[in-house]
Amino acid sequence: MTNKEIIKLLKEYRNYLLKIKSSPFFDEESRDFLNKNRFAVQRILIKAGTLRYLDVAPPAMTGGYLLRNVNPFDLLFDPPYGLDIYGYLSDVIMQTIGIIEQEPGFSDKFESNNSEKIYSDIWTLIHPSISEVSRNRIKDGYYADAVEAACKALNSRVKNIVLDNTSEELDGANLMRKAFSPEHPIICVAPLSSKTGKDTQRGYMDIFAGVMSGIRNPKAHEIEIISIDDALRILVILSHLMFIIDQRIITE
Repeated sequence: MTNKEIIKLLKEYRNYLLKIKSSPFFDEESRDFLNKNRFAVQRILIKAGTLRYLDVAPPAMTGGYLLRNVNPFDLLFDPPYGLDIYGYLSDVIMQTIGIIEQEPGFSDKFESNNSEKIYSDIWTLIHPSISEVSRNRIKDGYYADAVEAACKALNSRVKNIVLDNTSEELDGANLMRKAFSPEHPIICVAPLSSKTGKDTQRGYMDIFAGVMSGIRNPKAHEIEIISIDDALRILVILSHLMFIIDQRIITE
């Protein structure tokens, strides 16, 4: 996309935002346009450095939950507490247009994927199953989403192994404690004939369960923003666990 094409898209997006703001009803055309172009516009704002996540507080007299680090695009069709999200995003888009107009090379920056160039070598360490679901998300700037997808992949893999062996369908930390139990493991990662082996099995049981409780659940149930560095660190951990499953001890 050229600078001119980027500005044209931003202006069209802003016009639809203002159209919705001035009407109490969502027409199908406006909703479709905003949904279809959301991620393109979001990427432009990220590249321009104008996208800011919001803390949204309830009115003092009524109370309610404080929303932290909310992506404003997630609030487009259901803004909480009377928040003027359309006016807010309209202002942000105008700021972005101003930046682009003053930066002739912006379109080159938008088309380039700096994170992919800077971090390309790390993917040689990442398990293929993790890379499959997370690499494009990292490339496009959706770091928390990449972590959540990787956690789901790990959970699904263990779930399928347990289901095949027991016909029991579990999930999350409970699934991991069942799968890696040092007493009756379904996935055995160390010889259990020695204390060291049992300690290793128990340790990995705790790690797998901890990932589900401490990493997967917050990402799945809360709106969260993390840096690319933090996301890649977590993907390395999840990849290690995937490789541990690859190397499991198969018993008849």
